[in-house]
Amino acid sequence: MEINKSLIEDFNNKTSKILAVTKYFDVEETNNIASILSTDYSDYIVWLWENRVNSLKEKDLDRESTHFIWNIQTKEIKHIIKHCMYIHSVDDIKQLYKMEDICSKSWNWVQIFLQINLDESKPGWINKNDIPKFLDIIGELENVSLIWFSAIWKSEFSYEEKQNEFLLLKELRNKYLQNGLISAWTSVDYKIALENEIDIIRIWTKLFNL
Repeated sequence: MEINKSLIEDFNNKTSKILAVTKYFDVEETNNIASILSTDYSDYIVWLWENRVNSLKEKDLDRESTHFIWNIQTKEIKHIIKHCMYIHSVDDIKQLYKMEDICSKSWNWVQIFLQINLDESKPGWINKNDIPKFLDIIGELENVSLIWFSAIWKSEFSYEEKQNEFLLLKELRNKYLQNGLISAWTSVDYKIALENEIDIIRIWTKLFNL
């Protein structure tokens, strides 16, 4: 697997880190990627993004290096927690209580991102006005801790739209949790994310020259 060294260089002397999207690779390819990244690019990577429970079971990656980002089914939460330290796509209060229950029974813990809806024309995820309610509940939990905001927005956009998205995420972060991290899906616009100092930038095709 070829790593895009030119892209990696763009992150040199930046505070942003790369979340390498490995969900499309098989076990052997993912292990090879993990080995290369840990050996040569550990200063730039916050590790691996997976999105399917069956794949998590099959790959059995290092839990502390694995992030889960996708729609969360309640019945799969126990498996996600077993294989992932970080969950980026939390958007339902029931998920929080289920995670807390599972973690407390298994002497485990997870760190989460809340999935915020930045496009109010579309349903789903967490409305900005509901953020305080989620924060109050998370504050009562012992085994689930908040890292901060995660967002998936439009696949087609202008430079100004993407700038506004990142500015809004930063405003929300500064308002509610100043030391929190922002995670964003930005393979096609990672340079704009770098300009805006987005903390975790999820990259797939461009990272692997696909």
